[in-house]
Amino acid sequence: MKKKKLRILASYIAIFFVIICLFSISIYMFVFRNQINKVDADLELFRSAMVKMVDKDLPFSLPLNPKTITIVRDEKGNIDLKYPVSDFYKEGAQVFAQIPQDEIQTVNFKNGHFRTLKFTLVDHGETREIQLLYNIDSDIRVLNSLKRILINGSVMVILASILISYILANATIKPMKESIEKERAFLQDASHELRTPIAVIQSRLEGLLRNPEEKIIDKYEYIEPALRESRRISRMVSNLMILTRADAGASMGKTEKFDLRKLGDDIAIIYSEFAQIQNKRFIYTPRKEVVIEGNYENLHQLLIILMDNALKYTKDEGMIELVIDGTKDKGIIRVLDNGVGIKEENLEKVFTRFFREDKARNRNNGGTGLGLSIAKWIVDCHGGTITASRRKEGGTLIEVQLPREPKGKGAKAAQPEKEA
Repeated sequence: MKKKKLRILASYIAIFFVIICLFSISIYMFVFRNQINKVDADLELFRSAMVKMVDKDLPFSLPLNPKTITIVRDEKGNIDLKYPVSDFYKEGAQVFAQIPQDEIQTVNFKNGHFRTLKFTLVDHGETREIQLLYNIDSDIRVLNSLKRILINGSVMVILASILISYILANATIKPMKESIEKERAFLQDASHELRTPIAVIQSRLEGLLRNPEEKIIDKYEYIEPALRESRRISRMVSNLMILTRADAGASMGKTEKFDLRKLGDDIAIIYSEFAQIQNKRFIYTPRKEVVIEGNYENLHQLLIILMDNALKYTKDEGMIELVIDGTKDKGIIRVLDNGVGIKEENLEKVFTRFFREDKARNRNNGGTGLGLSIAKWIVDCHGGTITASRRKEGGTLIEVQLPREPKGKGAKAAQPEKEA
């Protein structure tokens, strides 16, 4: 994980570095080209003015810009003394003369920078070579100052980007770390839950092989536990497949409008008999008509999970109650019991996969620790909420709130299989 974090950090720093460098270089090049283009435009303007003054008074047509020097040469390439220049420029005459005709270039001479343009014109029948020198030292100083500003600013921004990259790397790695930890915990829990039933099945089958000539009825104590554990494995695998589809983004599938009381009626018929068989009291309270839009089969499984848990954790002669209620924009399902209840610190954990307060008791009851995780997925698919709380009278209250109109409909998902 540390190596991954360092790679992410390095990639962020590299991206910031490249962006800052490209930004600084683009600004510098833009200002540089803008300054140079302005000088070149002035040189072309001076040439045009001088061409227009041909056969007139050439000395008066020479550029009057103080930054510009004009060197005039005769046909032999010697400096025309009629247009004198200072000794400074005479010393550099050979350097300046090497510039090709009709090209604008930069010449460096004695720590001075000049943009120069050389061209030919005929004045009063005489061919003359005109070379314009434009001093750009002030422009170079401006560009150097800009360069220092950009370099210093880039260094400061890069240092700040390293801090930002570190923060972003931590923010990026945190969900990855949490995901890996959840996956590791999930695999550990799944392997732990599968180990016990597999060991039971293996031991029972080995017991059968010790006396292969005996009849099946004589080996009931071997066959029944193996069959029970195989069913438990089947339920667990089925539930794991449902949660895998949930992790892959499966939605609730097709929806329809129906009254939650119809769902409550169907569940009440089943669990009133179950409660009676287990010597428990079942109360069904449909308080009002609550028409919602949702997936009936998914919500049916949701109620089965909640009712199964209520029955499992309620003692003999205990009470389980199913309430169907609603508000203007929500349908409400409440499942109450006066059983063993959930510890306060575990109320938020009950919807976590494989979480069980008493693992031994749950295993004996056949639970897999996945039911409430599936219930939460079903509620989430409907855009609702599910909460667990302790009752003052003792026991647990599970409340589900569902919007009457679903908040979003995804692609059709495979229907989850019911947990036995």
